[in-house]
Amino acid sequence: MTARRYPPELFSSEDLEQAVVVAERVKFASIHPVDGTLCDPVFAPFVSVGNTTQAVFHGHLVRASPLFEPLMEGPLNCRLVFQAADGYVSPSVYEETPRSGKVVPTWNYVAAQFLGTLEKVPDDHLLPLLENQVDEFERCQGSDWKLSDAPPDYIDQMSRAVFGIQFEPKRWRTHHKLSQNRPTDRQAVIAWTKALDTPFKTLAYWMGESDDG
Repeated sequence: MTARRYPPELFSSEDLEQAVVVAERVKFASIHPVDGTLCDPVFAPFVSVGNTTQAVFHGHLVRASPLFEPLMEGPLNCRLVFQAADGYVSPSVYEETPRSGKVVPTWNYVAAQFLGTLEKVPDDHLLPLLENQVDEFERCQGSDWKLSDAPPDYIDQMSRAVFGIQFEPKRWRTHHKLSQNRPTDRQAVIAWTKALDTPFKTLAYWMGESDDG
């Protein structure tokens, strides 16, 4: 039996640059060991420190994380999932609704997943990793707080409770189901999601980005 691509090519891409764009915008991922080490995902913020041809993600976890002991033994094969946006789309906005009524609801979404190797970084690399993460997250929020603004002894104390991680992807895929199959309805869907007082309005941003190229 021939395996079908899922999601279909219309709604997905194996372009690394597209996947990294989603990861950099979201900055927060669920970590899933692919060997069944854990039954629950672990969540962590990440910063991309590579480029569009060789992406690498840096992050950190608390030492109480269930991934600490496995990573102390060596690298783990894991999947990182960055969930960007999702939401219900009502057929009430479709052009076909008043014509024939032959429409059904759907759920749009944007996500990127990476399959690769997760490993613990050496402890002497932890502080620069944390400083880089803080600088990136602060910049994105339009603020300029730095790790060095806190007392050194306090940072040293807090740092002992966490450990740095590095993820190197080997495969990736972006999922972007954004009404591509209904091109005449896309602007109506964007307008509808923008008007919602819910997290669904984030979809409008991604649909606009998609329209821009």
